[in-house]
Amino acid sequence: MADDATKNMAKLQLDDVTGEMVSKSELKKRQQKRARKAAQEKVRKEKAAAGPTQKTTSPGPKPEEIPADPEAMFKLGFLHDVYSERPEKRVVTRFPPEPNGYLHIGHAKAIAVNFGFAKYHGGVCYLRYDDTNPEKEKEEYYTAIQEIIKWLGFEPYKITYSSDNFDKLYQLAEKLISLGKAYVCSCNDVEIKLQRGGEKGATPRYRCQHAEQTPEDNLTKFRDMRDGKYKPKEVFLRMKQDITDGNPQMWDLAAYRIKTDEPHHRTGWDWKIYPTYDFTHCLCDSFEGITHSLCTTEFILSRVSYEWLNKSLEVYEPMQREYGRLNLTGTVLSKRKISKLVDEKIVRAWDDPRLYTLIGIRRRGVPPGAVLNFVNELGVTTNITTIATNRFEQVIRKYLEKTVPRLMMVLDPVPLVIEDAEAVDMELPLSDRADMGSRTIHFTPTVYIDRSDFREVDSENYFRLAPGKTVGLLNAPYPVKAVSFTKDEATGKVTEIRGVFDKEAVKAKAYIQWVGTEGSRNVEARVYNALFKSEKPDDAEGGFLNDLNPDSEVIYPNAVIESGLDEVKRRAPWPEAAGESELGKGGPESVRFQAMRVGYFAMDSDSTEDKIVLNRIVSLKEDAGKKE
Repeated sequence: MADDATKNMAKLQLDDVTGEMVSKSELKKRQQKRARKAAQEKVRKEKAAAGPTQKTTSPGPKPEEIPADPEAMFKLGFLHDVYSERPEKRVVTRFPPEPNGYLHIGHAKAIAVNFGFAKYHGGVCYLRYDDTNPEKEKEEYYTAIQEIIKWLGFEPYKITYSSDNFDKLYQLAEKLISLGKAYVCSCNDVEIKLQRGGEKGATPRYRCQHAEQTPEDNLTKFRDMRDGKYKPKEVFLRMKQDITDGNPQMWDLAAYRIKTDEPHHRTGWDWKIYPTYDFTHCLCDSFEGITHSLCTTEFILSRVSYEWLNKSLEVYEPMQREYGRLNLTGTVLSKRKISKLVDEKIVRAWDDPRLYTLIGIRRRGVPPGAVLNFVNELGVTTNITTIATNRFEQVIRKYLEKTVPRLMMVLDPVPLVIEDAEAVDMELPLSDRADMGSRTIHFTPTVYIDRSDFREVDSENYFRLAPGKTVGLLNAPYPVKAVSFTKDEATGKVTEIRGVFDKEAVKAKAYIQWVGTEGSRNVEARVYNALFKSEKPDDAEGGFLNDLNPDSEVIYPNAVIESGLDEVKRRAPWPEAAGESELGKGGPESVRFQAMRVGYFAMDSDSTEDKIVLNRIVSLKEDAGKKE
């Protein structure tokens, strides 16, 4: 029969305040009640401090006009309760990534939580690379992780490595053996599975016979492991925990294993044995004096083994607490799946703007401040947060609307010759915000408009340009009426439109953007849509590769943009792009702007002096048909 305690454990979650294991629904009720109570108490104190209230006729700001509090997630809820549980004078946290791949959007939450929690409480945060698996670690991952942290606006207190502590970890492993709490085991995977209850806990658990070896025998065998006298997988060191405990993390976990296929990135061939995460993480937290070890809820069962090992070795004990990780629908985040997309050349590389790796998000042009706003708005609880990608896009759009300049760009240009127009310089603002300044552009008798803004045959519900019809040109002296057009006989495409100023038109029903022929430049514009057709690519018949959207990237090789781009490039990154300005790390993606009526764009890393490539960050509004 299956172990009832194990089954129940899987259904329960830990109430960090009371220490009880309760149902998910009960935990949610408790958290909501505590949050309401804390918010009410805060309001009561603020009113008391302000004194008697006075009536006013002022309507006050609208909700969207109230700036988001970037520290909100530390003031209420889970993280507030964590600090209240252990209010240290000097908070010390850590962000401990494995250098075996690129970080994704879920890691942005972990970075914001760990670095932000320490900063809010006046403490420090380590960047610690969990480099205990030489088979999967590469230099490019170390560098990419560090750059992304800086891009998000955080500076590690120190950069450390688990491998810094290999000697100390080894000595503690010998100490654990001497205490009779670790042993060298030669069981295979089948035997270990049976010891842990077999398939779905169908049989009773029992302890490995190797646990009866003396500490002296285990020390000898462990040193033989260290000295290369065993082959990989022939033996491994296990912690002697409590096989009767309902928590699988106490079923004699592995502490050290043999790995000799690859040299370690930092220690070379010095070591033939490497500590596991379960042995390394809690001890490195202890060595660095971590006060609050914040991790995601998949490690909630590991808290027991984390505390067991630190107590057994009588070292300093940090406090581990777990929050819900961040997932996005409509994409894939697993390294294995993204690797397949890259290997099969479905995407360019790990930084393809259609991916939700952080380097892909950055290349697409998403500002770091928008990423942090997204995490802050979601808040931090013990529940796993699964969010639709279009909600992330809404946060990006809201951020960009207030922080980037506006330019005119035409994706699919066709010339419009205005027969009675004259060339004139125009000074136009870069935004509704006066502090963003202005730029000078050239209005010319021939301008480019987008092919989609002209129809050969007019219709009642069409408000843009057609023969005999008038449309407004943004900021131009007068609306324009089309009088004729020419076509390419081979392709059937319109090659030129001719028009005149409609000086009698008081106000046009619609306005379109344009780009003058003088001072403008040709660019390649890449418009990105969802990489997958559905919200759950993994559920597609035959797997996620059968759910690919054939229109995830639409390229406009002959787009035209106004000369104001030069001014935007010169001033980038714009001061509001949090993180980039302070660290001086603004790359091409920091050249961002709103292309009026088209979308928000940023320069791509493929850009050269001779050719500018632009990525669409997000559309101006949510695409029709998308639902959260």
